Amino acid sequence: MADTRLPTIIIPYKWPVTEPSHQDIFVYLRPETNGVRVESLLLGIIRKDPLYRDNISVAYLANIPGDFILTNRIIEQHYADRIYFARRGKQAFTPHMRRVFEEFFSVGFDEANIIGAFEALHRRKWSWDELFQLWVDQKDFCTVNGQTVKRVDEFYIINYDIPALLHKNNEATDIAVMIFRSKLDSASFAALVAEFRRGLVDGGVLSAETPLSHALHYSKSPFEQILDAEGYLYFPGGTHCSLEQIRYAAWLVEHGISREMIHGILHHPIMQFRLPDGGVAEEHLFVYTAGDSYDGALAKLKTAVSQLLFL
Repeated sequence: MADTRLPTIIIPYKWPVTEPSHQDIFVYLRPETNGVRVESLLLGIIRKDPLYRDNISVAYLANIPGDFILTNRIIEQHYADRIYFARRGKQAFTPHMRRVFEEFFSVGFDEANIIGAFEALHRRKWSWDELFQLWVDQKDFCTVNGQTVKRVDEFYIINYDIPALLHKNNEATDIAVMIFRSKLDSASFAALVAEFRRGLVDGGVLSAETPLSHALHYSKSPFEQILDAEGYLYFPGGTHCSLEQIRYAAWLVEHGISREMIHGILHHPIMQFRLPDGGVAEEHLFVYTAGDSYDGALAKLKTAVSQLLFL
């Protein structure tokens, strides 16, 4: 599109930083969120607490236009594995995922009416928003390998939120993106995220029952920081950052992980990992390394023994 708007860079990305104790954590606001108001609420929470104020700085602030996001298929790339499962449905499940499903729901996998989110729209005649807003009890909601399964009547719906995530991003919906350069440990940053939620509820942005993920996304793993940067980190004029300009990616390259391997693990993140006792755990890489340090996340990656490829 010749007339596609370019990202507006309000605070250019501050590069480079070499301290391994600092992490660049992306926070971006969902399209339905009031961007300026929510930005103010989040930054206000950081400024009023000395712990957060002294250990977090804003390393990047930008507005990414909706038409730019559509043209560059950013949402599709970011949620590639979840879209794969939402489209493929039951066929995409690994043997491990089948066992988790049966144990959680106490029903046989082969007999269960398991469908992807797109098939659910067709079968039940729902709109994407009706499916997105459909609440169920915790006993009817399971997460496995980064994918969600929601039981609704006789159906088990995979990744119910994917149609909404795709449809809510349109040419008119811009996204505010920030990078918080953090020296906090994982527990302290988790406490900050809890403060964010309380602030958004108190500010009338979220209801008490609504998950924080409906208002904003934040990088939960060092590997997810790379994926977020690939989608939302730009320089003035709309130039995209290179892999070497993404902090954790550059750190991985310095520690012997090739560019090709980084791209491979980002886009095929479900793996089996060798455990210290000799057993094997199957998990989504971002979930498995959530809250880890740079060293901790790399150490876990090095225990990977197999990888699920999405075809």
